[in-house]
Amino acid sequence: MADIAPRLTALKRGIERLAELAAPAQAEEAQRLAKTLYAELDGLRAAGAPSAEQAPDDLPRRLRYEEIRCPVCSLRSFTYQKGTLRRSADTRSGFEALFHCLSCGHEAWHEAQ
Repeated sequence: MADIAPRLTALKRGIERLAELAAPAQAEEAQRLAKTLYAELDGLRAAGAPSAEQAPDDLPRRLRYEEIRCPVCSLRSFTYQKGTLRRSADTRSGFEALFHCLSCGHEAWHEAQ
């Protein structure tokens, strides 16, 4: 799951700007709506995944295979790029990492084992 904190922050900035652009006759109503939407966004942030500041401690310390066969050129030079491990709901292990082929240059996210 991707970190949603930056997206929520961008939404808050957009809501703030929209409230500023409201016509003077609707300014008070726009401010009330903005506060309501801020509260909903804060609730989503609290219920969502941990943010980047709260790095999960349960990520594997080391991969089982740091070099595997490249799916493009089939040479055994598809190498794990350190620091790219992330959670993934689409993999059996629950983690994926960025791999880069030292032979053909292919890059892709691959299940971390």
